[in-house]
Amino acid sequence: DDDSVGSGDEDIEDAERRMKEELEKLNKSDPSFHKFLSDNDKSLLEFGQDDDDDDDEDDVEMEGDDGDDDDEEDEEDNEEEKEQEMKETKEEVTKETNDSSNILLTAKRLKSYEEGAFSSHSLKGLKRIISAYRSACHLSDSAQNNVDADGRLIEKPVGKSYHIDSSAVFDRLMVLALQNCHAEFHYHLFGKGSGQKVEEEEDVEVDENKPLNPKHIAKAKHWNEIKKILLSFFRSTLHLLSEVKEPNLLKFVLQSLSKYTPYLTPLPTIAKTFLKTCTSLWSSSSDTSEKYQSVRLQAFLRIRQLAITQPFPFVESTLKSSYLAYANRAKFGTASSLTTLLPTLTFMGNCIVELYSLDYASSYQHAFVYIRQLALHLRTALQKKTKESIRLVYCWQYVHCLKLWTAVLSSSCTGGGGGGGSSGGKDDEAELMRSLIFPLTEIILGVIRLLPTTRYLPLRLHCVRLLQQLAATAELYIPTTSILLDVFDLRELYLNSKKVKGRGVGVSGVRLPLILKLPGDDPLRTSEETEACLSEVFQLLNRELDLYRFSAGFPEFTFRICKRLRDFVKATKNARWRAYAKGCIELCERYSEQIMEGRTNLNEAPKDIKRLEVLKPPTIPSMRERYEAFIAKEKRLEAVTTPAVASGKSNKVNNNNKKGSKQKRDEEEDDDDDIEEEKEVSRPKKKAKKRKVNELDLKNVGALEENDEVQEGINWSDDED
Repeated sequence: DDDSVGSGDEDIEDAERRMKEELEKLNKSDPSFHKFLSDNDKSLLEFGQDDDDDDDEDDVEMEGDDGDDDDEEDEEDNEEEKEQEMKETKEEVTKETNDSSNILLTAKRLKSYEEGAFSSHSLKGLKRIISAYRSACHLSDSAQNNVDADGRLIEKPVGKSYHIDSSAVFDRLMVLALQNCHAEFHYHLFGKGSGQKVEEEEDVEVDENKPLNPKHIAKAKHWNEIKKILLSFFRSTLHLLSEVKEPNLLKFVLQSLSKYTPYLTPLPTIAKTFLKTCTSLWSSSSDTSEKYQSVRLQAFLRIRQLAITQPFPFVESTLKSSYLAYANRAKFGTASSLTTLLPTLTFMGNCIVELYSLDYASSYQHAFVYIRQLALHLRTALQKKTKESIRLVYCWQYVHCLKLWTAVLSSSCTGGGGGGGSSGGKDDEAELMRSLIFPLTEIILGVIRLLPTTRYLPLRLHCVRLLQQLAATAELYIPTTSILLDVFDLRELYLNSKKVKGRGVGVSGVRLPLILKLPGDDPLRTSEETEACLSEVFQLLNRELDLYRFSAGFPEFTFRICKRLRDFVKATKNARWRAYAKGCIELCERYSEQIMEGRTNLNEAPKDIKRLEVLKPPTIPSMRERYEAFIAKEKRLEAVTTPAVASGKSNKVNNNNKKGSKQKRDEEEDDDDDIEEEKEVSRPKKKAKKRKVNELDLKNVGALEENDEVQEGINWSDDED
């Protein structure tokens, strides 16, 4: 019966279409007779319009109201009493209507809808496809607890709805709606069905990365009807994205939406909701599997597409929402989750760098606000020196945000130039971003000076890396040598290493990229910790020498380095560290001799030299290229050594999670001691023994188990105070 009804509807549609075509031909061939019909039998000329009106009444679910959702909510609030009185009656009417209009969608009926919508270009057929698609998106809704992502009750539509009991029909319907409907939207808005003069060359697909003019869309003949269909399609799709958990389906839906995103230009409310949904999927913490990474990628591509295709103010919404999502996600970048979270944060950071390179003028405004916000938190910590204010700075969230802005500003240095005269405006906007390098450098240096204790040596080395990245990409001199040389003044380096129970046993090294501080109980006393820290110091020192090796002042720059390293060679008993120090001294002397020879051929006086690498030969890579080569080599070495370290400690890290609360209290006590005294304090043996028991099985990642106390948190809103 259902199939016969479907075929009957299609026959009626074909008859209506043929009748309208005949009447149009009659109007052209015999205008006088057409006028006679309009005077005497006007209903004949309006053949089929009554059916369209009936179809509109049936399709209440097409979201025909053009007003915003906020206006509807206000009206609902004002009429709460009336709704309460009419609640029972309304439920009965809704139930009866739904029962009477629940249509079984079969393969044959769907095929007839498909032919009407995509072959005949019928608006009625397109409405039926979208209506069936809306029902498919709400299949998982329960009648008792049907709530959307914002916590609002979703009322089931009063009118025509479809029941789907075949997975094949469901799959076919989803493919039709998501992959074919955009062609019909283009046909009715820009193609032959728009009622405008369209040349064959212009009747092509809409470029998904170019914005559409809302005024041009509004001129289409069927815009009012298409607008209702678009609203229903996007709202249904957004509901589907909020309910689905399967990565493959999410990826398919997001990938298909690339053809529909440009049509959101005249629908700003839906565009904002779509941005919110994509941002949630992009920064989701519920799934960290590799399969879900494709969902994150597609969600970011839609966010970037929204930033490109929507009118100007919208790009600022994308910049704000993406950074806030990153900052909130970085809150959980603590010890137990960092190894799994770090790849996700790295990917999200790269995405934000891409977004902030789209419009440097808008990016500068947001970067200025958020970098200043970091400075305000640092100023509070420097002034108050309380444990709460210092924890807001010495946490993974703050460090990850520093890394992000370092990457954003470095990208503006590498991507702004080299465009010739045509990119002068782009270079000027990029120069705005580069002007933020100085305040960011001051913030990083302030973080280093905040609590210069032995325990926070890994954090200071993190900051040195960030400063070197800024110096290399911007080709500026940023002093970090004194920070590295101060490490050789730590008295722990000259003491005999000792074995601390629970640390450094059976582990081939300490992974400094994954920790901010050393354990509070005898930091830098085990051979593993000393080796990891000194290896990092010498590596950063060699990189520092390589960055400034072609500066005219390099011999004077290395004078203090050589003097301090010679003192270290005399004081240390470790042959390996003496060899490292001597190698660094030889490197300084060799580079200094080259620069001394090159300075004799300079025509400029020292005061007139304005270029940092004034003595660099043309065949030698630039400062930025040499830095990138260092990083690439470091990543290759880390990829080789990481599995051996990580495989032996995975089970023990899981065991450490059970002791998280106890360890958290111990670390807070250690932080308090560091903040109050800002120097190493010898602890009683009994107390130290107790701490060793609490840190049992922590191995080299014992310091990773810190939980950054940011419950009040850094205020990541636009408010500066």
